[in-house]
Amino acid sequence: MNLSRRGLWHRDRPSRAKWLIVALIVGGLVIPSLWLAWPVLGDPSAGFAQRRGNIETVDVTRRWQADNSDYRHLTLRASSGLQVEVTVRRPQNVDEPRPLVILLGGYGTGREAAELVRDPGGVVIASLSYPYHGKTHFAGLDLLWNLDDIQQAVLDTPPAIMLTLEYLARQSYVDTRQIELVGVSFGAFFVSVPGALDERFSRVWLIQGAADPRAIYQYRLRDRIRFEPLRTLAASVLGFITATDYLKPERWVGNISPRPVVVINSRGDTAYPPASVAKLHASLREPYELQWLTGEHITPGREEVLQQLNEQVIKRIAVHNDSKSEN
Repeated sequence: MNLSRRGLWHRDRPSRAKWLIVALIVGGLVIPSLWLAWPVLGDPSAGFAQRRGNIETVDVTRRWQADNSDYRHLTLRASSGLQVEVTVRRPQNVDEPRPLVILLGGYGTGREAAELVRDPGGVVIASLSYPYHGKTHFAGLDLLWNLDDIQQAVLDTPPAIMLTLEYLARQSYVDTRQIELVGVSFGAFFVSVPGALDERFSRVWLIQGAADPRAIYQYRLRDRIRFEPLRTLAASVLGFITATDYLKPERWVGNISPRPVVVINSRGDTAYPPASVAKLHASLREPYELQWLTGEHITPGREEVLQQLNEQVIKRIAVHNDSKSEN
């Protein structure tokens, strides 16, 4: 029997080669996986206050008047490096503090949402853009090349809302007793987090939102990936790399209590699976209000949602403030 090192090496060469190939394959999978996962490993919410930071500069980039309102485009910069683009719209010729609505709409609407509201009814409205600074149109592998920017934007959105509140709560024209946080469509997936973390929000509104983002990913992929196990895997990966396990609304919305939450959904909404909407509703804690609208899912920027925003939210807040003032 040949017990030499050479003999052992030759005898084990097939198994050694096999394990070398396996190691290369595993390494080729693990390293990219770590690159994808590293920004979202661990619960990021503990660092949100630090990421919000302190306000270092406020730049007014545009100022104008229209529709009985004063408008300002602001750029808020925090000590953490966070930068937020905000539009503040407040009523003209009003000296006393007014209720504040901080509005997070769809990605395409951004801070322009405040400009699209027809009648603010004496309410101060502030809308902000998502803190995303990468490409907006993807082709091929662009999504992967911009993944860092996407992940950073997802993680920065709750601190961006908190920084916006930090600035506005110091303004003399804001009634800090009534600060409402409104998330519409895509924005409804984010507002529960700052709504729960900062008790200065007196009420939180989730309009056209849902829960369980992984299930929504899977639902949205149903026409692109027919094979269900692969679709489930793809949805799980998307959910993981976008930190949905930590930021999903059902994890946070119950913690807003005892402050009230208002949830508005459409009965004909086909943008989300019904189970995801039901899961959001099941996560609510008293006091909460649930409203159903007729029709399908509507997105910020369209006439329908702006009209409903006026009727269901802005006008209601304004009426509540007027009645409070009379008392």
